[in-house]
Amino acid sequence: MKIHPHLSEAIAKTIEIIREERKMSKTSLADFADIERCYLLDILKGRKRPTLNAIFSLCEALQVHPVEFIRMVTDEMEKMKKS
Repeated sequence: MKIHPHLSEAIAKTIEIIREERKMSKTSLADFADIERCYLLDILKGRKRPTLNAIFSLCEALQVHPVEFIRMVTDEMEKMKKS
């Protein structure tokens, strides 16, 4: 399987951007997404790759459509490749 070097970082950055726009704490995001806070922190630090189910749960909690979220992640990856 091909490894996408900036994927975890782009997911983390995208979650943080949206979370801050929504003025949500990490704890409230984890609660609304019904995931463990430590799992969310691991995702945000790039130590864990979120499952598709976790991404959908996070998108629901952040009130962003999963397709839009993936587009934002893809845009972040492109920025990271260029720098």
